[in-house]
Amino acid sequence: MLGIAFFFFQPSLDAQKIIGIGTRYNDTFRQWLITTADDELKGELLMRWEFRDDWTEWDLQIGDLTATIEQKWKDDPNLWEIRCEGVVVNAKTVWPGEFNRWKLNDGQHQFNWGTEFFNQRDHWQSNNGGKESMEIYTYWEGDPREWVVDDNLPVDVSAAMKIAMVFLALHYSTPRI
Repeated sequence: MLGIAFFFFQPSLDAQKIIGIGTRYNDTFRQWLITTADDELKGELLMRWEFRDDWTEWDLQIGDLTATIEQKWKDDPNLWEIRCEGVVVNAKTVWPGEFNRWKLNDGQHQFNWGTEFFNQRDHWQSNNGGKESMEIYTYWEGDPREWVVDDNLPVDVSAAMKIAMVFLALHYSTPRI
């Protein structure tokens, strides 16, 4: 009976799978629209305190799924906390001040996340490569307004971990406008 119940709930998990993300408006990177595998299910990534110009706190919502993304300390952009569905992901730069290489840990999984090349921030990937990996890259080369998300991570990797990867790529690849 449990197998049957799991079978019926599996499509809703796949429906929340992020496949793309783009800016709501062409002239700012403070509001993002999320595209999922389900055409009917859309989401948003929003700067929490937009009018204060505070880039340290964000909120994400896709259907019933919500997440909070916060810098651990306001004056240290090297450490972030991503919370979603009871899971907390700690994201820390490999080297202080180098925002293109990160270590991510949610207590169950650990990933290295970063850009393919040091000076090019339009292609990010997880360390494990191959079939079980995550990549995010710009839809158009050199244009950070639209991104493709290629999520091939195992099903036991948390939504919080995947959100952390997407957020870090966006946040550290786009201008502060």
